[in-house]
Amino acid sequence: MKSSIFALVVILVTAICFPVLWCQETRPYEICGQSVRCEHVEFKYPFWGLRRPAYCGHPGFQLTCESDVPVLVSKSIDYRVLNIDRSAHTITIARKDLWSNICPEYLHNTTYDSTLFNGSNFGQENVSMYYGCQDSIPGDASYRFGCNVNETQSDSYFYRTSLITPNITNFLVQCSNHITVPVDPSSANQLASVTASESDLRSALMAGFNLQWMAKNDDCDKCIQSNGQCGSSSTSPELFACYCASGNFSLMCNNTKEGGGNCFSDLEDSYIGQIVNLFIVSLKYIILEPNMKFVGFAFSLNRFGSDSGQTHGGFVGCPD
Repeated sequence: MKSSIFALVVILVTAICFPVLWCQETRPYEICGQSVRCEHVEFKYPFWGLRRPAYCGHPGFQLTCESDVPVLVSKSIDYRVLNIDRSAHTITIARKDLWSNICPEYLHNTTYDSTLFNGSNFGQENVSMYYGCQDSIPGDASYRFGCNVNETQSDSYFYRTSLITPNITNFLVQCSNHITVPVDPSSANQLASVTASESDLRSALMAGFNLQWMAKNDDCDKCIQSNGQCGSSSTSPELFACYCASGNFSLMCNNTKEGGGNCFSDLEDSYIGQIVNLFIVSLKYIILEPNMKFVGFAFSLNRFGSDSGQTHGGFVGCPD
């Protein structure tokens, strides 16, 4: 008798505590509310990575931290993250491949997803860099920098793209390759100077350029105003989700449910209620009818589950 009661207590304690602890550890509201820092830059939505699950961010905003340097992962080019302004939804980035070497092994134009980022609101301009030029361009020695292309030293040139004239274009067609990189207005003005040097070019590339992100910004602002945490649906990452203390919602706290709910409230209303009923049924068979076979006990449990309308294959209300 005593051993049966002890076993029942152990089972009930485990049944109650395990799902509650499991919910506490996996609730997106708490996890997504924690910011992550790499060196001096702090990250929250729409960024993910660095111990932040993908559902705490938005697709296209994955970050890594390489030797204390935050890096925005892109399809063809990775970018060093210099600064983030969450209130203005802006990020300052610089090309990782050109950070310390303006003569990279592989040449790529500067690209980013225009459905996620907008770079047209900052007065920025492009600088064009031409590689493998066989003939020197008359009168433009100040815009020249040397590069080793295919183990051959050749002249390379940089120009503020908007200032390239037809006469200069006629010389540049003989160059083997070129790329364009956005630079901030101050750097663009410096590179347009007749005294611009290779050092100015390097400084401009390291200063980076600004982008404004477009990741359901208005929805995220509403979510935050309702004391929620911004994220994306764990089943459909392209959809926005607002994670709240009371559950997961599609737009803002106490709005239409996105899926899942508050672990504690749902457990209190369903799971823990069932545990109480289970406890009563168990006492009946252990104390009042100790000689009943286990199959009778199992039958009662099955009836209990059917009558309550609940399934025991998982825990109600916990997020994915």
